[in-house]
Amino acid sequence: MKIFSESHKTVFVVDHCPYMAESCRQHVEFDMLVKNRTQGIIPLAPISKSLWTCSVESSMEYCRIMYDIFPFRKLVNFIVSDSGAHVLNSWAQEDQNLQELMAALAAVGPPNPRADPECCSILHGLVAAVETLCKITEYQHEARTLLMENAERVGNRGRIICITNAKSDSHVRMLEDCVQETIHEHNKLAANSDHLMQIQRCELVLIHTYPVGEDSLVSDRPKKELSPVLTSEVHSVRAGRHLATKLNILVQQHFDLASTTITNIPMKEEQHANTSANYDVELLHHKDAHVDFLKSGDTHLGGSSREGPFKETITLKWCTPRTNNIVFSSISELHYCTGAYRISPVDVNSRPSSCLTNFLLNGRSVLLEQPRKSGSKVISHMLSSHGGEIFLHVLSSSRSILEDPPSISEGCGGRVTDYRITDFGEFMRENRLTPFLDPRYKIDGSLEIPLERAKDQLEKHTRYWPMIISQTTIFNMQAVVPLASVIVKESLTEEDVLNCQKTIYNLVDMERKNDPLPISTVGTRGKGPKRLKGILERGKEELAETEIIKDSPDSPEPPNKKPLVEIDETPPVEKSKGPVSLLSLWSNRINTANSRKHQEFAGRLNSVNNRAELYQHLKEENGMETTENGKGSRQ
Repeated sequence: MKIFSESHKTVFVVDHCPYMAESCRQHVEFDMLVKNRTQGIIPLAPISKSLWTCSVESSMEYCRIMYDIFPFRKLVNFIVSDSGAHVLNSWAQEDQNLQELMAALAAVGPPNPRADPECCSILHGLVAAVETLCKITEYQHEARTLLMENAERVGNRGRIICITNAKSDSHVRMLEDCVQETIHEHNKLAANSDHLMQIQRCELVLIHTYPVGEDSLVSDRPKKELSPVLTSEVHSVRAGRHLATKLNILVQQHFDLASTTITNIPMKEEQHANTSANYDVELLHHKDAHVDFLKSGDTHLGGSSREGPFKETITLKWCTPRTNNIVFSSISELHYCTGAYRISPVDVNSRPSSCLTNFLLNGRSVLLEQPRKSGSKVISHMLSSHGGEIFLHVLSSSRSILEDPPSISEGCGGRVTDYRITDFGEFMRENRLTPFLDPRYKIDGSLEIPLERAKDQLEKHTRYWPMIISQTTIFNMQAVVPLASVIVKESLTEEDVLNCQKTIYNLVDMERKNDPLPISTVGTRGKGPKRLKGILERGKEELAETEIIKDSPDSPEPPNKKPLVEIDETPPVEKSKGPVSLLSLWSNRINTANSRKHQEFAGRLNSVNNRAELYQHLKEENGMETTENGKGSRQ
């Protein structure tokens, strides 16, 4: 089903009744920029905006952010409601810009405070909003044309944002009931029309705005489902900057936006051209630009943004480029891009935002780095413009595919050089995932889930799978290889049983003949003289380790464990002149190990000069005087 989300269609309904002409009571100092005021001149009184002006400015800011980040496929329809509904634009793409909307609002003008409030109602605008949602957009028409006879599979969803001054909670419920009934009626009409579409889902966002200093007569309410088609939420917000902040938060929620604050931007002061100060600029963009942060758990949250404590922002630091053009920068600063997202400044009229925008639109690019207390800097994003639009580029901060992969000996196990790499490649080939189309059933008749079957097979294959050659003996024996490959199968054929029998008989025959077990060669990877050098160095390291590391007498000795030589209990090995051959080195090790296992003759332990005196008691009985070396004389 081709689903158009609620953000595809957004209808703004702004109340234009006389009570919207009331002041918001948030004063703005109009004469604050005059420094040297002549004495005797009365300063200009502060001004305040009306509820209507605050509502229009906030809604225009909502549309500006949406148009900056989504210039296509996200549409807005603006309706003004007083004694009737005034639709200011259509769903056509040429009407989707701020200039058209502001020109239409200027033609409408402010509300007339002397008009009859009984003739004005926000209900006219809500009914027109439902009717507008039933109309087909260009993108929906294109999708319906492609599907032809399956045109009903194209979804129709939308959102209505109503800014008004409600009287009470009961008044809000009356507005919700009106929208629900209107949707039901227009869906009936759309079912019999080729030019209208039924509303499958509608979000109603009611914003009650009231002057600063007054108590709200309407309570906030989170999103609530009123029917399978309609959901509603209520926000009670003070006018002025509070309403602008609320619309800024809503546009992020509705379009999955995120905030990034760029810190330490160097800018020259207007008053002191020779000095510069650092400023911060907050940008909005799609939240996918922060996917890498969310995956790694390293979000660099800078706390609350300047829009209030309810919105978080991620902080990135300005990285001054070495040259004007990033293409000619250092090779170490070049990264490949994994995503590009349009941005929109939060405070578009501020001087730092304007300077940053002009800097980027002039063809400059800026690298952004993650703030770190220690270690090397990590450049994760880049700001650059393309075709007059500014994009936030996500750069890969991980290892590049152009770099050499890390050595397998530098893993978590230290400098291990005898991994079973070939066996692991065969293991991966045997456990590859493939599409599973035909259903299979277990013995008990239940349906077998392919994912669970794959997990079971992986668990069976890895129940005993040593990663290092020196940690295993059976996997180094060619005679056991057929048995190891057959034992993991789900079922055995007659041929498999014969192979198992042959393997077992072969092992029994090897045991009868006292064939030695294969001894794993550690660190023998390489070619030529390097291989021999590695063997010699490994042997020297093991001999040196035996001086420090000794097995506990209580620990069992594995069958494939190499004997450790205790240097302090054996006579020193005579050093031979010239190079030592590999055979001599290995023979010395084996002889030394065997001498440790040999149980010494009890008489020789207490002998003199390694010679034991025999038949001591026999000589004493015969009256022989014993002397050293066994020679004696009669008395």
